[in-house]
Amino acid sequence: MAKCPYCRTEVSTPIHHSSECPKCAKSLHTCRCCSFYSPDSHYGCRESIDEPVWDKDKQNFCDYFRLTDKSLGPSKEDERAQKSREALANLFNF
Repeated sequence: MAKCPYCRTEVSTPIHHSSECPKCAKSLHTCRCCSFYSPDSHYGCRESIDEPVWDKDKQNFCDYFRLTDKSLGPSKEDERAQKSREALANLFNF
């Protein structure tokens, strides 16, 4: 069984374009979650794709998608949300 790259929860396969992790609710069919994702490659992919996918954290319809077995760190969106929560807590002394 496959695991969510973010929280390592087991997820059912196959992964469809709208699949989400049942625990953390992150989209699974994204560039960042793909085993072919490579920021240093052309268009960020080791496969020969014709057009770039601009948001690597959003769901897409790529036919080359294969769920990575690597554990991923938080996305930029997660980091911004965490910083906002911390700033709010500091503002109100939580």
